[in-house]
Amino acid sequence: MSEAIENLSVILLALRNRLLVIAAVLCAGIIISFQFTNPIILRMKTDLLPEGAKLVYVSPLEVMMLELKLSIIIGSLVTLPIIAIYIYRAISKRYSVRIPVSIGKGQFVFLSVVVLFMFVLGTSYSYFFMLPIFIKFLYTDAAESGVTATYSVLNFISFIATTTAIFGLLFELPVVLIVLIRNGFIKYSTLVTYRKHIYVLILVVAMLITPGTDVFSQMMFAVPMTIFFEISMVIVRILGVKKRVQQGAQNSV
Repeated sequence: MSEAIENLSVILLALRNRLLVIAAVLCAGIIISFQFTNPIILRMKTDLLPEGAKLVYVSPLEVMMLELKLSIIIGSLVTLPIIAIYIYRAISKRYSVRIPVSIGKGQFVFLSVVVLFMFVLGTSYSYFFMLPIFIKFLYTDAAESGVTATYSVLNFISFIATTTAIFGLLFELPVVLIVLIRNGFIKYSTLVTYRKHIYVLILVVAMLITPGTDVFSQMMFAVPMTIFFEISMVIVRILGVKKRVQQGAQNSV
């Protein structure tokens, strides 16, 4: 009984220390990024506000709340790598016997670069391609109905920032998928069997995270995600499955 209590105390202490690190990084990210929120707001307004539309604030604290929300989004993104490392370490220790989780230093550096690249690719796709087309489409549709576009600065900028961050994270799907399959958490054959179900899941996620109900905006999310899923399957088939077959042959010898 005393040994169990001691083990529980060790776990809680380690968890508390990790939560303190995450909280400290989050707070630091919020405080630092808060200083740069005004240029970000001006940049988004210049790039994405349709000509003829206006931004207004409807409450005295709206701009301040927007700045805080932007800094929270940035701070949360900064903490995600730390959370991922903690999760990876926990899984490695917990399943060290049943699941061969192993990533060398060189692989870790390469994986970090790929993760960063995919995040930048996702945010760029959202900010420079999807959002301009989508916002212009909505503005034109409203203008044809005789409606003057007057956007709340909080809602407009928050929508842009949130959508951009979400797409940046969603474009990490190929990386996550490859890591999970190569380390045995998911079987390649399982994904092949449920490929059609995954397509449906992608469409459902597209309907949930894209604003509005038009099929156009949903397809702008679903199509690249489907392409990335298929690319991930090809890469895993070439690298991951081949590697496991070779390891199995060596072990049998």
